[in-house]
Amino acid sequence: MVSTDDSNNSHSGFLDLPTEIRCHIYDLLLTDSYAITISAGYTTIAGDKIQDRARKTNIPGLPLTLAPLVRCHRDTSLFSVANPPTIAIDNGCIGDATGGELEYPAPLALLQTCRLVNDELTDYMRGKKRIARARSSEGGTEVSMPGDAKQGLSLYVSYPYGVLVLKSLYPFLLKQARKVHISGYCISPKDIEPDVSSSEEASDEERLTPSSSFAESFTTPTPVRGSYLRWTRIANSSVIASTNTDRPRLRLDPPSQRQQRRASETSTVFPPFSPDTNTVAGATLVRLIRTLFPTEPSQVVELSARILYPGEDTYASVWADDDSPLTHILRNIRGGKIDMQVKRGNLGTGLCVTARHKPEGRVISTSWENWRPATPVGMRRPLNRMSVKDLDAFLVGEA
Repeated sequence: MVSTDDSNNSHSGFLDLPTEIRCHIYDLLLTDSYAITISAGYTTIAGDKIQDRARKTNIPGLPLTLAPLVRCHRDTSLFSVANPPTIAIDNGCIGDATGGELEYPAPLALLQTCRLVNDELTDYMRGKKRIARARSSEGGTEVSMPGDAKQGLSLYVSYPYGVLVLKSLYPFLLKQARKVHISGYCISPKDIEPDVSSSEEASDEERLTPSSSFAESFTTPTPVRGSYLRWTRIANSSVIASTNTDRPRLRLDPPSQRQQRRASETSTVFPPFSPDTNTVAGATLVRLIRTLFPTEPSQVVELSARILYPGEDTYASVWADDDSPLTHILRNIRGGKIDMQVKRGNLGTGLCVTARHKPEGRVISTSWENWRPATPVGMRRPLNRMSVKDLDAFLVGEA
């Protein structure tokens, strides 16, 4: 310990080391393995959800029933939707439940020691980025990851709430991250089933009777209403009789009770997000991708994502929705190697994406597979139908 009288004469032994040794220490710190998981959990008292109206920092798009949740390690259980994380404040220990204060990674902690170390480490990182950029531009090849894929900072972020928390509370982590993993689900507004009504103003797509163009293609008279319909029946009764042939009428069987129960369970576990959350999360995801994949890559970064589209017949939402996470990823990665795996199931569509830097070009590879449920231990015959557990296991990374 240095006495108070000698505090002005104290010096750092670290700064007495030769510059080459300090740079070697910097290199070890930059490759140190460190993981942070960012998500959000429901605030509860005695098991009941409450609204956190005393939030210290405003997080746009995050509902008041949720609070930021951070773990200084990899914790994929925070990605679960069937068993969402909760923050119980019955005993007033909300700080411990949310993970407490975030521990800075080694490079960020070293940057805050003193101005001299900050300038020296910043210059060292700038030089490494310049070397990596020069190597990637020599042959236009893909920027490869280090030998140890676990080196550096790894961020595990849930979508959409974890992305919102990352942008509002910890935006500085993106500049230090070597690997970013995003996991969450997305529901397109087109996939939300509207209420069935008997209104005559329903669109042609919602009617069981054919539209005019579709009816004319089968020489079927166009359905009309009112007095014009009665006049047409009287004036053209002979034409209608000649054009209408005896053929069985198409009837649509209603969904079975099992299908209705399965669809209801899926919509209950995976409810749609509010329009405000969808809008802010989409814009935040765009900014995140542009930060990780700038025009001139400054560091080696790998982005991986698991996006779930719950519900039947949601395959079109993966590509057709302009606000889909995949659409934002493909639009904002200008140069890179993108590998996609699409899993199509009866309860949803799963998408696995991995993207790496490739400054001189863009290569996209896609594979499709049938999404089959996992066979339980001890069962010989595989299951034919998926369940909500299979969808949740996909988000957690177990499928």
